[in-house]
Amino acid sequence: MVYIGEKPVSTYVLYILERLKKGSRKILVKARGHNISKAAHVTEAVHRMSGGKTKYGDIRLYSEEVGEESEEKSVPAIEIEVISLL
Repeated sequence: MVYIGEKPVSTYVLYILERLKKGSRKILVKARGHNISKAAHVTEAVHRMSGGKTKYGDIRLYSEEVGEESEEKSVPAIEIEVISLL
């Protein structure tokens, strides 16, 4: 599982490509809030840089409650499954 945060897109892309080279068949990419678009960029870059040797599995959109009980707020989240075709 890869949690998308504040690091550059290239950091996540290289990490995922390295895991795929080492034999991982599926990698789950997760992000919340403003990092959702970055997760989309990361998974698309992985697909392009792998030469099309990956595909998308399940894509799940949902909301998570974050914060203290008295001040909880709902934050959008995404999970994108990247599957190796090798």
